Amino acid sequence: MAYLLWASIVLCLIAGSAIDKGNICLVRAAGSLSAGKPAKAVGILLITTCAALIFYLNSEFGLHRRAPLWFLPTLATFAGAVLFALGALLNDACAVGTLGRLARGDIGHIATFAGAAAVGFLLPRAEVPHAMPDLALLGGGWPWLLAILAFTLLVLVLCRRHLGGADIRSFIVLGFVAAVVTDWQGNWTWLGLLQQAAAGVPPGYAGVACLAAVIGGAVIGALWRGRFRLVRPDPKAMAREFVGGGLMASGAALIPGANDALSVYFVPGGSPHAVAAYGVMFVVMLAVMRARAILFRPRAVAEL
Repeated sequence: MAYLLWASIVLCLIAGSAIDKGNICLVRAAGSLSAGKPAKAVGILLITTCAALIFYLNSEFGLHRRAPLWFLPTLATFAGAVLFALGALLNDACAVGTLGRLARGDIGHIATFAGAAAVGFLLPRAEVPHAMPDLALLGGGWPWLLAILAFTLLVLVLCRRHLGGADIRSFIVLGFVAAVVTDWQGNWTWLGLLQQAAAGVPPGYAGVACLAAVIGGAVIGALWRGRFRLVRPDPKAMAREFVGGGLMASGAALIPGANDALSVYFVPGGSPHAVAAYGVMFVVMLAVMRARAILFRPRAVAEL
């Protein structure tokens, strides 16, 4: 329906601007948390909470246009989460962070998309056994929603001094908008569209339009806030980002799902594979960053 597409585009423009403000990249969140600054990690949790609320309300009032599929975690899920985390670290940005960097003028990050496309079209396609969410088994979904809300409230109370009102508003906007548009248009993330194309399914014009609107909104937001700076591409960095994009695409295919789709699509629906994969991603990133900080910590020079 045309009105849903136009509404989705408007919402994606708003979400794009919020991405520029909120900077919700999973790599940035893990790095900030390892440095004792939990604001970005709390922001991602807020986004997931808002998406879970949308999922619950849609389920309660029968408004779902599509319900997220459930997958049980397998060894492939954990392997994919590790690959995705390592790829995001190598790329220095996750799937969302790559969009944010590109929108702020770091055009060298096109290499990330190229690497993901190169690997995505080479990977064999395998159907992962799945099922629809059994909302009756979950008591209509409200126990899962309460669990997410309680955990988020606890984290917010503990980390309240690290969050400003503007940041919280950006995270909330992102969560609600992403959940609504995903319910209307399906998985419209750039890795999701890439996987569709690699599987021989032409990406729908609605998903492409939504993705373009997010990038456009992020560019407009960066220009408005004076954060847009064209960065000259560095061949060495682009080679690293190409490999990182390939690893991210490999991981997303195995999980299945990238960090953005997991946080606003699968985790809010209570899919076990999503909860496991997202946790593994974050733990691997924190562990690698911590190990890197220890190994490369500057050593004090002994006085002579």
